[in-house]
Amino acid sequence: MLKTTATALCLMLGLAAAHAQGAAPAAPAAQASPQGNPSDAMPPAAPADDDALPPPTACSFDKVYVCEAKGCGPSTELGTIDLPARFLIHFGEQIIASTADNDLPHISSIQSVIGDGDSLILDGNDDMTAWAIQISRTKPDATLTTLAGGKVLTAFGTCQPAP
Repeated sequence: MLKTTATALCLMLGLAAAHAQGAAPAAPAAQASPQGNPSDAMPPAAPADDDALPPPTACSFDKVYVCEAKGCGPSTELGTIDLPARFLIHFGEQIIASTADNDLPHISSIQSVIGDGDSLILDGNDDMTAWAIQISRTKPDATLTTLAGGKVLTAFGTCQPAP
């Protein structure tokens, strides 16, 4: 229950930040503090057209497979997160938020987002773990792959606009 509450809090904070960001006028780059929010250094959001990035997206991954040199097999957790693992993808802030099993929120920076037609691929790295997520603009299917320590983890799930 506490994990669910913490995850919901992360989702609400992300949505509140997105709403506040949309309502507040953007500060010129020259006024950004070098000690300010890490998001101050992020590039501006994509223009509002057909190529614009989606709104915040809630994803849930419920199937995970881990592969090593000796073979692959199913797993009951995504790294250190019990299944189903839930994430908030916030394109405007260029972050992915989750809650670890110790109930602490975790934020990962999105390093790039590329798209072709219906498909978007996000990638980044976090503590020597490289990751990529593939999502669709029109279908709920999602795939997450991580690479670290000689293991490849692939998770399958769904994404939808965050509430």
